[in-house]
Amino acid sequence: QPEKKTESFLFLSLLIPSKENGLKLRSHEQFPSGKTVAMLRFAGVFLLCAIGVSHAHSNLRLTVESGQSLRVPEEWTFEGRASSDVELSLTFAVKHSNIKQLEDLFWKVSTPKNERYRQFLTHSELNDLIAPKPESVDSVSAWISEAGVDLHASCKWTKAREFLYCEVPVSVAESLLAVTFQQFRHDRTKQTTVKATEEHYSVPLAVRPHLDFVGGVHRFPKVGKVHSRKTKPVGGVDLQTPSSLRERYKINSVVGGQSRSNIQAVAQFLGQYYSAVDLKEFFSLLGGGFTHRSDVDKVIGPNKFPSGGEANLDVQYIMSIGANATTWFWSTAGLHNKQEPFLQWMMDIANHSLVPQVMSVSYGDEEDTLSVDYMDRCNQEFQKQGLRGMSLLFASGDAGANCKNKVLLPFFPVSSPYVTAVGGTEALLAIGTEKAALLSSGGFSNVYSRPSYQAADVSHYLTTDKDLPSASYNSTGRGFPDVAALAMDYMSVDELIPQPVDGTSCATPVFAGVISLINDALLAQGKPVLGFLNPFLYQNSKTLTDVTEQCSGGCLNHGWCAQEGWDAATGLGTPNYESLLKAAANAL
Repeated sequence: QPEKKTESFLFLSLLIPSKENGLKLRSHEQFPSGKTVAMLRFAGVFLLCAIGVSHAHSNLRLTVESGQSLRVPEEWTFEGRASSDVELSLTFAVKHSNIKQLEDLFWKVSTPKNERYRQFLTHSELNDLIAPKPESVDSVSAWISEAGVDLHASCKWTKAREFLYCEVPVSVAESLLAVTFQQFRHDRTKQTTVKATEEHYSVPLAVRPHLDFVGGVHRFPKVGKVHSRKTKPVGGVDLQTPSSLRERYKINSVVGGQSRSNIQAVAQFLGQYYSAVDLKEFFSLLGGGFTHRSDVDKVIGPNKFPSGGEANLDVQYIMSIGANATTWFWSTAGLHNKQEPFLQWMMDIANHSLVPQVMSVSYGDEEDTLSVDYMDRCNQEFQKQGLRGMSLLFASGDAGANCKNKVLLPFFPVSSPYVTAVGGTEALLAIGTEKAALLSSGGFSNVYSRPSYQAADVSHYLTTDKDLPSASYNSTGRGFPDVAALAMDYMSVDELIPQPVDGTSCATPVFAGVISLINDALLAQGKPVLGFLNPFLYQNSKTLTDVTEQCSGGCLNHGWCAQEGWDAATGLGTPNYESLLKAAANAL
């Protein structure tokens, strides 16, 4: 039967590794249905034989993160092949155990009216739940050890052994992952990084079932910018200060500090450090009318000179709105060849027994530049922190609808169903009235479907908005942002100079500070903190101030338009501290 022989040869050829693609297994739907059974019988025998061979001696490999973009970002210039003795940091994300149970518990503790609502796990309880199986740890360890890596001298496990962090020479990394590494230099910062951009990496067939991905191979450090202006805004709108924001969002003179166990934090990457001198100057100029602390309580990671405008902005405004609460600055280095900063931050959080209850983060990438393997694992990390009672708030981005070639490109992590995405508004003349900011990013995930907590609200928007963008988007995806706050005309202090700043990176620490104040009041009442916010927010949308005017930009004539109810420019609306606190206290 010549035809069947041809097909068997075709399947066998797919199992032979290649430099370009590694080993790739195709699903039976890609073959003629009438011959699938014979082919799969052959494949089954072949795979059983292959799996029986020690992975240390087998040439069979599987490509990992095949969806990860290999495109070199703008401002990075190729300098040549990386020297074989350059040290790289690789992070091996070992597969969790009980991921279905993890997600089930996450929704139970996050959903009002569930009998387990806000009954969070301790760090040790969480680690007992998700710790990888011993065979997974052994498989990954053996593979790396057999490449000549001393696990004790060059590697370090997290407490639950879900991450293994190793520093190895380029020569060892290339052997482990079957790729070639190149060196790049950033045009503006002059920092260097080493990445593989010619082909996707692969791992032995026997290792692949135990590994989600390897960090430090493809993803370039993201270089963020704060939208800063040097001129006063026009139209009679004053610059935003702590006092004006406190009045606008019904906080007034309320401060935290009733519970020292209430901790808020900002996360920073890529060499963004805050200045303690700028913080004191900021409060000396703008800290009147409410009790506040003028010092950050704890710094995790580096905090060097010079400081950065992004970090200064975030610290100054989370400490102004969440005034008098314990504040941490969580810093992760980057922009060099030994770090993938966002992954490093997630690994650090997973390894800390004590973490903040509120975390404000201004960081993101276009969703289509990341692999699903990577994003799925990030989502598991977000669920883990939600199970511990953390509220994760991410800036939605400053690109409006982010239209490219008539396609709307969403951002991640804000496209994740497991975080709270914060969009931006700008002020109208009257206190309490706002309109969508042109820069406020929003849209719909192309990877993750719409979660049930927002299904009704988002469906209402898509069926009632008569002026949706004309570009292509996924109308069934997870919609973002979830909420918003003012994102324009902030007064911040950088290098002792007061200056105006714009961006959703302004809005996010403000909304985070409101949640921190609510947590402080809940703890003082003997109640648990809010944890993952979204189910609570969507069930209590009337506690937010709806924004119904203007459209975001970023696409042809306009982006997403604000309207009554949820919209893809401002989410459910802006915070009202008094209403949110009442709803939170009554939710248990």
